[in-house]
Amino acid sequence: MPNLRRHRLRISAWLLLGDVALLTLGLLLCLLPALLLVALPGLFGVLAAVATFPAAPFGLVMLKVPFSSRVQGDEDGIPLLPEQVPQLFTELERIRSELGAPRLDAVYLNSQFNASIRQHRVLAGRTRNVLWLGLPLLDTLSPAACAAILAHECAHIAHRHGRYASRVYFARLQWQAVSDRLERNRTLSGAPLRLFVEWYVPRFLDISLDFARHCEYQADAEAARVCGADTFAQALIGTALQRRALAEDYWPRLYTQAVNQPRDNLQPLLELARHGLLATPVDAAQAGTWLHAELCNSTERSDTHPALAERLAALGIDTARTDLPLNWQRAQPSAAQAWLGEQHHALAQRLDQEFAEFIRERCNDAREDYQALVGEHHELLRKQRIRSLNSDEIARLAWLYRTHLDDNPRAASLLEEALEQDPEHRALRQQQAFSLYQAGEHQAAAQRWQQLAAEPGPYQLGSLRQLSMLAMTAQDWEQASHYRQQADRLQKQTNAEQGPPQYHAHELAAVEVNKLAQTLAPLLRIAGGVWLLRLPDSRHYVLLVQARENLLLRLVSRLTGEQNYSQRNCEQLLDRLMPRLHLRVEAYLLEDNDPRLAQCTEAARMRLDASPD
Repeated sequence: MPNLRRHRLRISAWLLLGDVALLTLGLLLCLLPALLLVALPGLFGVLAAVATFPAAPFGLVMLKVPFSSRVQGDEDGIPLLPEQVPQLFTELERIRSELGAPRLDAVYLNSQFNASIRQHRVLAGRTRNVLWLGLPLLDTLSPAACAAILAHECAHIAHRHGRYASRVYFARLQWQAVSDRLERNRTLSGAPLRLFVEWYVPRFLDISLDFARHCEYQADAEAARVCGADTFAQALIGTALQRRALAEDYWPRLYTQAVNQPRDNLQPLLELARHGLLATPVDAAQAGTWLHAELCNSTERSDTHPALAERLAALGIDTARTDLPLNWQRAQPSAAQAWLGEQHHALAQRLDQEFAEFIRERCNDAREDYQALVGEHHELLRKQRIRSLNSDEIARLAWLYRTHLDDNPRAASLLEEALEQDPEHRALRQQQAFSLYQAGEHQAAAQRWQQLAAEPGPYQLGSLRQLSMLAMTAQDWEQASHYRQQADRLQKQTNAEQGPPQYHAHELAAVEVNKLAQTLAPLLRIAGGVWLLRLPDSRHYVLLVQARENLLLRLVSRLTGEQNYSQRNCEQLLDRLMPRLHLRVEAYLLEDNDPRLAQCTEAARMRLDASPD
């Protein structure tokens, strides 16, 4: 608790610093024309006052920001009442009483896979406590797991995190408003404030987000005290697994089915409420593989919540175990079935009606994705009639047969023929491993993944995860642990590096490079440098472009917030020239400090006078 007090004091000091800066700079900008009129003699003073007059309205806006009213946000969703769902409110009252939390003023049901609570002041200084419950969360987790999550949320208001967090959140909105104002008014009059914002905002965010994570740890500890550490840990794990199952499989599958079998009134939340077990994860081994990958993620500076591994470690859970006990299946009965009772399906239907526009957008997105895959399939077949496909194209076509068209035998035959011609191609071998696994030939698939796992590259980590899953399926815990440790080290190393992607030499013939250079000639004449590289293990290319810059251009850009004319010209030329290229190329405009510049060698530089080697 003392630690949180220190955090609050630090944040309060930074909030005060920000308000004082806004008031001081705003006052100076308001008075600037008058000060110049008085300080400079005669005509010079009048001209200076006229020139700086636009600074006064800008300063007035700055003065108003610290005193602007706090927008609390809409209380959206379906309001729930005790007489409507008594079981839910009985559980809420039990949890609230055990934690000593204040009463809830409102409870809403929404369509998010989440639960959240908000505190804010209303009339006479009283605090309003509002809880939001996501129906997908209630529909997939057990009553015990959801009770632990509710205990975590109630712990926030028991310790008054919510109201203070709202104050910090509102401060972020204030500074966002200031940044937006600076973006719209890119003038020298805003330069002092722009420089302060660039210095202040990143530091304020670091401190406020660190405070938010400390609040999460404290709420976790309170939930574990009330519900038990194992129960709360299972709630955290179940949330991670079911979120992935819904996001990566269930929702996409549902919307894709709606494309193939058009329906006038798709009701995804009602479908979920009526649905039984989810298709993924298929078993405890796949769930364990998902969990191991999630546990390798670390907390980022911009995160309001600590990473799963850190939260479990704080609860005393040994995350190094390969055979962690998992409630990986969708709960039967779910919290929604237990707490919403007869109102369950009616509430799901109401939410579907409220979010009908969002559902239509998702259906349109699924239709566009489906049509894009159909178009890609037809394009590959067209190329196949004209010429032999290269190995990358065959791997992609096999993937389309296997996943999009559900024709694994066709994919297997295509891959077998291609590997006779190019036995070392990694994308082909990876696709064959999945095809063999899909056909039930697990031993042959494991051999392919073992080969890929031994080769550094983009398929190494995924192959290690698949081998760990196969070992867990066979209950070979020693082998599963061996593969998991290798995969964890590789994933953590990749996460820690987080460097720029490593490109390869483009390996194009001189005639191809000359053809590109002629197309890009206008860009090559004005840019400081243009380099062509290749993405590893593919025939996709990247064009790295650096605009011409100098100290004066950088200084003016920093003070006014304007992009310098050289960068703007390069962007415009890229927009115009890229569609004319005959290769698949992605273009990136680099800043001076971009780490990818280290890969921009003379051998990769594009020149107008390029000649055959």
